[in-house]
Amino acid sequence: MHILVINFTAETTPDQFDELVKADAPVFAGIEGLLHKNFIFNHAENTYGGIYMFESKAALENYLAGDIYASVEGNPDWSDFLVRQFEVHAEASAIQRSLKEGSM
Repeated sequence: MHILVINFTAETTPDQFDELVKADAPVFAGIEGLLHKNFIFNHAENTYGGIYMFESKAALENYLAGDIYASVEGNPDWSDFLVRQFEVHAEASAIQRSLKEGSM
């Protein structure tokens, strides 16, 4: 699995952000290879973004090459983008998950 973290700054109210992400959530549900997206925010610092979990590096790269990402990066109301990619350590993650599930 591969993780994409995108942060940006924007001048928006909590209500405006809430409306935007609720409207956008179905768009992200249709992205091939995207397992999950967390919509993140820090209203006090005007910082927003997403944490995306992709099934493969190819799926992540396809997203970055596509129209949806282009519309995110091209939004004139957003600035100071920080885009980072990570690979998931599958074995350690599986150990943690099995221990967590076993303790419930």
